[in-house]
Amino acid sequence: MTGSTTTSVDASLAAGAAGAVAIPGLFMHRLVVHVDARGLLAEFFRSSWGMPAISQWTAMTLGERVLRGPSVHVRHLDAVIVLSGAMHIGFRDLRESSPVFRRPYRLTLSGGEPTLVLIPPGVMHTFYAATGPVLVVVGSTHEYVPEDDIRCRWQDAAMDIDMAAIGAEDERAQSLDEVIAALRTRL
Repeated sequence: MTGSTTTSVDASLAAGAAGAVAIPGLFMHRLVVHVDARGLLAEFFRSSWGMPAISQWTAMTLGERVLRGPSVHVRHLDAVIVLSGAMHIGFRDLRESSPVFRRPYRLTLSGGEPTLVLIPPGVMHTFYAATGPVLVVVGSTHEYVPEDDIRCRWQDAAMDIDMAAIGAEDERAQSLDEVIAALRTRL
């Protein structure tokens, strides 16, 4: 990983911290894993955790050096869990009222230490698998509609992700400044 302006929140995960991190509204919840001779069991969603209702669940895999995103959502919150492998998530808070507006952050999630991460609307995020394969589950508070998904060119996002990553070109992707302008009119 390159860059010196990124704030890593990996240390808070390693210390077993749960709760809010530097980006307002971004929340982490360490999952409890029960292991026995049959395998393992982990609950990854309980309404008693105070989470909003999830309307859609999606599973995806990422191969080695594969990048998905970046994108930012106007309406829905994402709940992200890595079930196997390890994945970096790059973040930038694009809400202009945020005290960490445009600052990049990086978080590493691992299936070996499952953690639920809640990403609020207005926070751009990208998934990157340095090694693969990675199995990820993403829950959303609203069903997917393209109008709620603003995509940024991964080369413009400056998310402190390895630029040798394999990222697909997306004709809907915009520059970072265009994404911020579009978000400004829709949030």
